Amino acid sequence: MVYQEDFLVERWMDEFETKVDYNIAETCCYSYSLNQVAELVGETVPLEQIANKRLTYGDIPGSKELLSTIADLTNEGSNGPHKVTGENVIVTNGGIGANFLLYYTLVGPGDHVIVVDPAYQQLNSVPAVFGGQVEKLVLRPENNYLPDIEELKKMVVKGKTKLININNPHNPSGSVIPEEILTQIVDIAREADAYVVCDEVYRPLYHSLPAGMAEPSSIATLYEKGISTSSVSKAYGLAGLRLGWIVTPDKSVIEECSKRRDYSTICVSSVNDILANWALSNRHKLLEANKRMCVEQLDILDKFVQASNGALTYVKPQAGTTVFVKITGCSDTEAFCRELANQYKTLAVPGETFGYPGYLRIGYANHRSELIAGLENIKQLLIKSGRLPKDHKGWN
Repeated sequence: MVYQEDFLVERWMDEFETKVDYNIAETCCYSYSLNQVAELVGETVPLEQIANKRLTYGDIPGSKELLSTIADLTNEGSNGPHKVTGENVIVTNGGIGANFLLYYTLVGPGDHVIVVDPAYQQLNSVPAVFGGQVEKLVLRPENNYLPDIEELKKMVVKGKTKLININNPHNPSGSVIPEEILTQIVDIAREADAYVVCDEVYRPLYHSLPAGMAEPSSIATLYEKGISTSSVSKAYGLAGLRLGWIVTPDKSVIEECSKRRDYSTICVSSVNDILANWALSNRHKLLEANKRMCVEQLDILDKFVQASNGALTYVKPQAGTTVFVKITGCSDTEAFCRELANQYKTLAVPGETFGYPGYLRIGYANHRSELIAGLENIKQLLIKSGRLPKDHKGWN
């Protein structure tokens, strides 16, 4: 049997997600029904088109309409030299399917793979399963969870490094790699003839960028060997469609991914293809609503952290839906989160699932009432359990 370590954050979610009342571990924007999407965007659900669609496999790479829409949203807001088309896209079963297919295609025994850390565990675990030699580029809070370019230069080995895997916007911190740093990463990769893979599943949910900072381009438009993976799940709140994609100007990668997908999922549901294209074609209104929600609910979270008088600290996010909050003096956040779930019916993700004890990952873009109640329960558990620092001055 091929060894695969447990996917800790997914195991954690599976254990508790259906047993709590307040889910502040959710990483998607509030998940909409089709009727809610229709109301937000002002376009009726294409039920007649679905009802008349023959349920064949359909277009194996994805419908031309959907591929074109994904290419458009990749180019949108990007200033790179490469403009992608539908021929540079392949659709997959969710963003997680996109990442898995990409590693299955690119990574073989002995390939050197550099991955940012902390990160979604799939990004470092799956390349190792295919024999990759995974090395972690640590992102530090004192550097706002941005890649250290000098460290990266020392790690990359020409002729050995196969790919550099980044995540922008970043999960779990919500930090954003600005364009100038992305360009430096591309220069390093080009010198080594390495791919740059960027998990862009939270793009373009840039809701809290500092004044003067532009939204960074998709990696697929910045570099001839840049590869973007994404989905409709996080920024768009449509995880139930299970639809993601890979985009790259390197058509040979798309072709090789297509060959390997024949052995696994073959294609996505033609029904989901129609629904995803409908939603993404109306994405601007959907994103406007989600960005507004993120700004309002991040404000609630930020005020909560500031009122903790140092019991909680974090790097305030600039994008996405998640934060990585440190509990001062708490080394066992798994035990804390387990008690929070069992006694307070509130779900948060312990930092141990990312390899960082002492932290919580909190999602702030789910239902507003769940966020408020969940944060209050964190406060009450910290107070009642004696986990607050001895010199803590009390909650403001």
